[in-house]
Amino acid sequence: MEKFSTFIKQLADRFSALPQGQKFAVFALVAAGFASLFAMSLWVQKPDYQLLYSKLSPQDAAQIVERLKSDKIPYELSQGGQTIRVPAKEMHEIRLKLASEGLPEGGEVGMEIFEDSSLGMTEFMQKLNYQRAIQGELSRTIKTLDAVEQARVHLVIPKDTLFLKEKPRGKASVTIKIKPGKTVTADQAQGIVHLVAASVEGISAQDVVVVDLKGNILSGDQQGSSGAIRTSTNYQHKMLVEKQIQDTIVRMLENALGEGKVIARVNADLDFEMVERTEEIYDPDSQVVRSEQLVTEATLGALPPGGIPGAQSLVPGGAGGATAGSQPAKRDKENQTFNYEINKIVRQISKPIGTVQKLSVAVLIDGTLTGDPPEYQPRSEEEMAKYLPIVKSAIGYDEKRGDQIQLKNVQFDRTFEQEEESRLAKSATMDLAFKIAKYVLGALFVLLFFTRVIRPLINWMTTSLEVVPEQGQLTTAEMAAVEEEKKSLGEALNESAEIRQAVSEFVGNDPKFTAGIIRKWLKEKAPPA
Repeated sequence: MEKFSTFIKQLADRFSALPQGQKFAVFALVAAGFASLFAMSLWVQKPDYQLLYSKLSPQDAAQIVERLKSDKIPYELSQGGQTIRVPAKEMHEIRLKLASEGLPEGGEVGMEIFEDSSLGMTEFMQKLNYQRAIQGELSRTIKTLDAVEQARVHLVIPKDTLFLKEKPRGKASVTIKIKPGKTVTADQAQGIVHLVAASVEGISAQDVVVVDLKGNILSGDQQGSSGAIRTSTNYQHKMLVEKQIQDTIVRMLENALGEGKVIARVNADLDFEMVERTEEIYDPDSQVVRSEQLVTEATLGALPPGGIPGAQSLVPGGAGGATAGSQPAKRDKENQTFNYEINKIVRQISKPIGTVQKLSVAVLIDGTLTGDPPEYQPRSEEEMAKYLPIVKSAIGYDEKRGDQIQLKNVQFDRTFEQEEESRLAKSATMDLAFKIAKYVLGALFVLLFFTRVIRPLINWMTTSLEVVPEQGQLTTAEMAAVEEEKKSLGEALNESAEIRQAVSEFVGNDPKFTAGIIRKWLKEKAPPA
């Protein structure tokens, strides 16, 4: 402790003995050092900011920033205030907290517009605010779809009137912004149409139009687009069948050959023709008696009165009358009727839609890498022949249907994958290097600051000051010797100055002679050849 106190005292005495300029330099140096250390500590401890929200409306951005300020959470703004970044370790917690407060709202006005309604609001303003609220709520609902980034809804709500027999029809238009890499299918567009139609009274589905930012009509009259929807559905079913067969082939072969060793492509020819047929088949060989009828008539004795029809037969003695000598008659009659039932088969046949008519399959299999360093080796024909029946069984190969399969062994180009892996590895290494360098540079800066600034400053302020014990005064003889030494030194200095002055005058008076003397000296001092 005494040594430290002595050191502090010596340091203070040394600092007090410094001139005013050096004192100021010491203060500036120490202040710069501490400022550098403080800046380095801030740089090392600076948080890693991550994206909180992007593409915010000015209203949402203002509310979120105000909330972050009230919670004393650091943040960064970019892209004109549309993007907000916060420390990575607090990002998820902040999102949950803002979501519980209904932020961001999305810029649309919903039913909350009626929370601050005034008493003097007119009926027109109430209807207008109601329409704005419905449009805002529909926009928020449509934006919840996975493929929709932004949405805006415009409604034309019909007015109620007592003087028209038929109520006017309302209309609606929806403009959507699709997320990059996403698509809105026809079914999704029709879903948006029916969502709007079911949410607003007086608007039917045929009066709703959905367009994207490029002006492409995604939905319109449902009846007019039924053919397009059917075609799109058929195409999607075709793609689904092809993808399922491809996945079946790839998964099966990759389990045996390894991941990334198989590429399969399938082209399926499907029959989407709708056929309904009714058949009635009769079998005459399988007839059976359903019913039988027998009628028998018998007549005995004279014939009943009769003759030629007409008036002559009614006149007595006419030609049509019966003769007196006519013979008695006997008549028998028999009728038999059979009703048969024939076996009948009635069939109503509906042909299934989307049946496979033909399959064309192409399968590529990569070779193997053997040796050190690895070299590509193609697969043998015997090995490839083993995989062909396996693929046929997996896809349900039918030769009568005209199915085709091509199975080939080719070398896959892995250049892009290798470059991508190298780039990712290099990026990860660079990120790790930056993190390590961040702390290494901080430690190096502290070390250099101590060795190059603090320690030299301490040495400079302490080494010149020595604690010398007090001694007695010099004697008269010692004082005389010191004075004599000073006198001899002064005389030597004066003599040297006089010699320099004489040489200077001589050179100035005759420079050529002086140059000759110098040449002679140089020749004398030069070593013999």
